[in-house]
Amino acid sequence: MERRAIAVQGVVQGVGFRPFVYALAARLKLAGFVKNRVGDLLIEIEGEAATLDDFLSELTSHPPPLARIEHLAWRSLPQEGDQRFLIHDSNSETHATVFVSADIATCPDCLAELLDAADRRYHYPFLNCTNCGPRLTIITGAPYDRPRTTMAGFPMCPACRAEYDDPGNRRFHAQPTCCPACGPQLRVLDGQGSSIPTNDPLTFFADALREGKIGALKGLGGYHLACNARSSLGVIQLRRRKQRDEKPFALMVLDDAAAQAMCFVSPAERALLNSRARPIVLLQKRLPCPIQDQVAPGNPTLGVMLPYTPVHHLLLRSVDGIPLVMTSGNRADEPIAYDDGDALKRLAGIADLFLVHDQSIRVRCDDSVTRIVAGAETPIRRSRGYAPEPITLPMRCPVPIAALGGQLKGTIALGRDRHAFVSHHLGDLDHFDAYRAFVNDLCLYEELFDLTLQCLVHDLHPDYASTHVARSQSSGWDPVDRRPAPSRAHGELHDGAWVDGASDRRVV
Repeated sequence: MERRAIAVQGVVQGVGFRPFVYALAARLKLAGFVKNRVGDLLIEIEGEAATLDDFLSELTSHPPPLARIEHLAWRSLPQEGDQRFLIHDSNSETHATVFVSADIATCPDCLAELLDAADRRYHYPFLNCTNCGPRLTIITGAPYDRPRTTMAGFPMCPACRAEYDDPGNRRFHAQPTCCPACGPQLRVLDGQGSSIPTNDPLTFFADALREGKIGALKGLGGYHLACNARSSLGVIQLRRRKQRDEKPFALMVLDDAAAQAMCFVSPAERALLNSRARPIVLLQKRLPCPIQDQVAPGNPTLGVMLPYTPVHHLLLRSVDGIPLVMTSGNRADEPIAYDDGDALKRLAGIADLFLVHDQSIRVRCDDSVTRIVAGAETPIRRSRGYAPEPITLPMRCPVPIAALGGQLKGTIALGRDRHAFVSHHLGDLDHFDAYRAFVNDLCLYEELFDLTLQCLVHDLHPDYASTHVARSQSSGWDPVDRRPAPSRAHGELHDGAWVDGASDRRVV
């Protein structure tokens, strides 16, 4: 008999890893426990040495579909004589590299429940499970547990709690899990933000889109502006109100067959459309094309995506599969609106009505945009569905580092060891809302990934907002409020690097 402690790093929290470990241990008749820690997952397991070897082999070769193992290490421990295998509560005893999952499109199992009239979650627009649903956009701290998400304000009903506590259930420790009895609810508002009385907000909203009206839809990482892509009046009005003269609008269609009716779709593009990230995919337009020319005037391609939340699936079915313009909820070049009050203010005069819900969005996150070039995916905007999962670097970072990018299409990258954690798209920093989000999300990423940054890298342009953020953070000034930050000390410029005298934080 032998006992081993196994530490697993990577995307292993909120993706069904603990129930997978529990089921594997039960199948192999092993004892011990598994629990989340800040930055990794700890397994202590006891049994015959050969069976423990089989456990490790299965662990690394067949992990859950959304898991990504970056590093695994184990060591021998004294035997404790455990008689069964348990799942323990999370704790914060360690400080290994933290990995946070991206938001994942609705999985086939949840979609089947959504459309099953006999299921208790039938047509419930917020169903999810361990294999899908919101992650980054709702997280408020690490480790990823329900109290550290915006679902903390929705206590689970007894039925959801029973599923959440059952290691054999697909919703075991699915942090956003909920149902019509205990989860968020939809409402529909008019263009001034007043409630519209209706028993079916989604159908009311869908009918308005069918009639050519413009709607604002609160989605996963912010608001979309939507309209009927076959309505010339709706598309032209949206361009005028949004102050977006020529830039193409993205489209959402029900399935890849609908995409093929408008565009040429290769097998690689079809796979990308249906991937768990569900990005906007740039596709070559068919001629003639069954949508309004004003959707993408003079452009040979269309940006097409498939539904990625239950709300989207229900909405596309409610409009009988009519292609919908689904563009960022903002005016031209502004950051996408994600706070309810801000959205009602900024989108007033653009949207004729709003479809909203009572779950908060913690992190603004635009749709990702990508395409297939020479048979390989080439990301154009890496955001929802991809961020903040890490990119492996060809070399190690000597210290924790943040690269703050330029003025336009802002993105942050945090480097630690051999990983770069690239943020979601943050927008052009000319706008104060985008600038404020840039500063706030830099702090959020430091917290989520448990990093104490020692080096900030910025563009050499002295007037870029990212340059200002780097120097302000190092020199002890709050870059938003313009007042001294008590946790920072003033530094000096030495050989092109701004050195913080208190923490040795360098700006390069």
